[in-house]
Amino acid sequence: MEQKHVNILIVGAGLSGIGAAYHIEKESPQKTYRILESRDQLGGTWDLFRYPGIRSDSDMTTMGFRFKPWKGEKLVAEGGAILEYLNEIADENSIKEKIQYHSHVHSVSWSSDESRWTVTYKNKRNGINEIITCDFLYFCAGYYDYDKAYVQISKGWKTSKVKLFTHKSGQMT
Repeated sequence: MEQKHVNILIVGAGLSGIGAAYHIEKESPQKTYRILESRDQLGGTWDLFRYPGIRSDSDMTTMGFRFKPWKGEKLVAEGGAILEYLNEIADENSIKEKIQYHSHVHSVSWSSDESRWTVTYKNKRNGINEIITCDFLYFCAGYYDYDKAYVQISKGWKTSKVKLFTHKSGQMT
């Protein structure tokens, strides 16, 4: 495994990860950083879910960034508009070149002796585990498991005549 080191490592290139990268670029330009993103695009939720009608559940004056105020038509924005907003920010601030796609983090450990984090991730293109170390680790991965969607199980669901459809897998349960 090839070992690499950055001052700051961000896990996740969604709304929070792009925001964190912006602030590093502006407030600590002397620091090295990288973003590890498991998927092949930035945007997180706003890239993954593209079904008709997806939109934010908060107004964009709340969810958007102070450094780039939302100027879209709708304050409760559609997913595609939010994704465009994130891409604009990443393009305008040279953030995309710091994103390492297809990199799924599966373990982190702290060394007090070295005062650094060791992060092991799987390169999803070649299946090889790789290591990167950092002084500061910033988790912006959200709560959603892209590989296994969460299905709320209610009492009596197995005896119900209602069929459950899992969006991510397309499987009936």
